[in-house]
Amino acid sequence: MTENYETLEERKSSFTPLLLAIGIALFFLGLVINFPLAMGGLAIVAFTLLKMFKDNVEEKFADFKESVEERWPLEFLKKEKLGVWVFLMSEILIFGSLIVAYVYVRLLSGSWPVASQIHDVTIGMVNTIILLTSSLAMVYGFHSVRLGNIKGLRIGLLATLALGASFLIIKLGVEWPTYYRNGFTISSGLPGSTYFVLTGLHAAHVAAGLVAVGYLLIRAFNGGFSSSKHSAVENIGLYWHFVDIVWMFLFPLFYLL
Repeated sequence: MTENYETLEERKSSFTPLLLAIGIALFFLGLVINFPLAMGGLAIVAFTLLKMFKDNVEEKFADFKESVEERWPLEFLKKEKLGVWVFLMSEILIFGSLIVAYVYVRLLSGSWPVASQIHDVTIGMVNTIILLTSSLAMVYGFHSVRLGNIKGLRIGLLATLALGASFLIIKLGVEWPTYYRNGFTISSGLPGSTYFVLTGLHAAHVAAGLVAVGYLLIRAFNGGFSSSKHSAVENIGLYWHFVDIVWMFLFPLFYLL
């Protein structure tokens, strides 16, 4: 299958993925070697993400048009979607290793505080419902844009953004301060360190997802999507569902067991 681009401008290659990889590598290398190097890598990552955001809003690198024809499953897979799945696999390895380490440490621990004595199950359940509802809103937005309903897409994205922000506000603005006032901090031994590291990493991913959803909203209100052009909605939706799935593991581990 040939790729039919509309203009030669859209054929230009982008240097941003390479720059992003360099920035991430410098950041993690700096965490081991020295702090300034890590901050330099973080600055490169921030600049690259802003550049990618600007290019995508301006649709500088447009999607090619696919011809309508029958084909075998996976005969053709867009590089963008393949990249998303590779990225999600790396995220699964990160969260999976941390969760397995937590379970291992907890099983071998002679004494571990009862979950109900530290964590508020009600707050955890509310946040779980909020995240699951946000996934439903994302699905509604994606289904709407596939049908050409841009208004439905906007509503779904706005709902996802509001629900995701509510999750972070409850987690970081209500729950965490309560723990610190009660003396349960990241320095409270393994129960504290494992909880704050895992939920903090998850919260960071939720925040990144909110930035991505905000990008989708800007494009949605600027006419950047249609029934035949919505791959960004699908790909970011995959990431958002992944974040929700991770929470479905964290919630029972910390709040119920």
